[in-house]
Amino acid sequence: MRIATYYENRLGRNDGSPLYYFQVAKRSGDEVVHFTSQDTGDLEKWGKFDLNLWVDWGEDALTSMLPYTPMLKIPSPSVYISSDTHLTPEGREYRFHKADQFDWVFFNQKRAVDEYLELHPERAGSVFWLPHAVEPLAYPATPVALKTYDLSFVGFVTFRKRVEMLDRMFKEFPNFFYGQRFSRWIYGEPQDGQDTADIFRRSKIVFNTAAVDDLNMRNWECLSTQSFLLTEYTPTMPKAFENKKHLVWYKTMEEAVELAKYYLEHDEEREAIAKAGYELVRKNGTYENRWKEILNRIGRSTDPFIPWNLE
Repeated sequence: MRIATYYENRLGRNDGSPLYYFQVAKRSGDEVVHFTSQDTGDLEKWGKFDLNLWVDWGEDALTSMLPYTPMLKIPSPSVYISSDTHLTPEGREYRFHKADQFDWVFFNQKRAVDEYLELHPERAGSVFWLPHAVEPLAYPATPVALKTYDLSFVGFVTFRKRVEMLDRMFKEFPNFFYGQRFSRWIYGEPQDGQDTADIFRRSKIVFNTAAVDDLNMRNWECLSTQSFLLTEYTPTMPKAFENKKHLVWYKTMEEAVELAKYYLEHDEEREAIAKAGYELVRKNGTYENRWKEILNRIGRSTDPFIPWNLE
């Protein structure tokens, strides 16, 4: 199959879902041609494609950083994988408008599917919920690391709730890592020798908060490293994970503190949960699995995929 992908990598930000889908398509043996927003004009000069794939790269937020010319209409057959519809009304409007232009749409947030189909009930059967996933090469479980941190959080403080939660956890658990890291699989060897996966593996507990009500990428990335995840509950979480089997969720800040204290004192129980979460994610939470599901749903493949939904 011949596939065209569309996303920006001119800012040095060649990571995240767009790159992961690009790589898994190539590993599947397909011919993959990549375009950025510089590649405007007559795309037909590149020949026909069996599938045109646009994976959300946050272009509505990042285009102020580079000269940007909106793409011409993506040719059919086309697939749009959309994220971050839950963060702002403007982002939701942008992504819903973009979804109108594609033959099939896969939203990473369940609420987006429901809201979009309320506006476009005629699109039922071509709009699906497809959660985030993990690239195991970027988030490996080995080498096994000594646990040097009680808790860790790798990411950006982008909203007030996260600031308040991290501040409380810092005070309760002084042996706490916080910082920004990336994957050496994408960016090469980090200067301090530790990428995101290293920090996860060195942590007894990886702490996670949701932006709104989403299953964010950290859920799959942490578990892929066979690390224990303490994460904020969201309504869709039970569809993908079982509490106290694959991970542990909390609903209040006080509950998060008490659960962290408990699992810091119960090593065997904690590590058994981490192992079960690892096995689940490596079985049905990888980009390879998501890619098979996309191709299956749009009629481009009958290869079996393992459903991620526990229900």
